[in-house]
Amino acid sequence: MVAVLALPQSLVTKVWLVAGLLIGLALAACTEPPRPTINLYRAVHSGDLDQIKRHLYWGTDVNQPGPDGRYPLQVAVADGQVVIARELLDHGASMEVRDPLGHTPLYVALASGRVPAAELLIEKGAGDDPQVLLRQLVSGDQLDRDSLELLLRRGVDLNALGPEGRAPLHQAVVNDNLKITKWLLQAEADVNLVTNSGATALDLAHAAGADPNLIQILEQYGAQP
Repeated sequence: MVAVLALPQSLVTKVWLVAGLLIGLALAACTEPPRPTINLYRAVHSGDLDQIKRHLYWGTDVNQPGPDGRYPLQVAVADGQVVIARELLDHGASMEVRDPLGHTPLYVALASGRVPAAELLIEKGAGDDPQVLLRQLVSGDQLDRDSLELLLRRGVDLNALGPEGRAPLHQAVVNDNLKITKWLLQAEADVNLVTNSGATALDLAHAAGADPNLIQILEQYGAQP
């Protein structure tokens, strides 16, 4: 008969601990994702969630701008990629970053008409002032109808005069932007509100030689000189 050696209990315990550790390390190695094969900015541009998750796992800095000066979060929200935007936010993406034009991710989302992405940013605590956003979007001819509705739900005042003494409707008229003028009027902007200098929207339209269709819309809504 073969004699079986009886090992001390303490040694058996140590053997099992080492074996468990080795098994755990082996399992971790098996579940560890491979390193990314393209840079994060390109992965966000192409909507490659697998590559993005690899970057997030391996600790890529999500707050580094790409070659055009935009940040990964801005690219994601501009494309309406809500899932990707959420992943970036959950891994430390800042909502305060600004592109070369000074625009925040929330501005970019609204200017692109990506309301679900904008709602995500608001849910996560974006600190942009809705009133300032409205003025900026109108001034830049980038206000979208859906974005306007979201800002209205956030409590913006369509008839508040900005630092330049104009309300959003005045600015839309000065820009000769027929669509935005119409949307603001439909949202019940005051057509006869005057600027700090005492001019109405209709006065501004005539002074700027605006599109006759824009003047006609103002008059349809009761504009007075």
